[in-house]
Amino acid sequence: MNTEGFGLWAMLAFWASAIGGIFLGVQWAKSRSKKSPASKEAIIISLKMRRDAGELTELEYQKKIDSL
Repeated sequence: MNTEGFGLWAMLAFWASAIGGIFLGVQWAKSRSKKSPASKEAIIISLKMRRDAGELTELEYQKKIDSL
């Protein structure tokens, strides 16, 4: 059995999987950062409820709505 080239192939497989894993991790992180956990309508409803409950002033409410 010839095992002279096994070390080279093992090293290439290791580095390919390491680089591929890093690439996939970065792609996953970028896709997660683009998505909002809640829709804009849900955020507005939540802000209105917080304003009505007195947790937010009208000025704070308007600033948060404007930042959406």
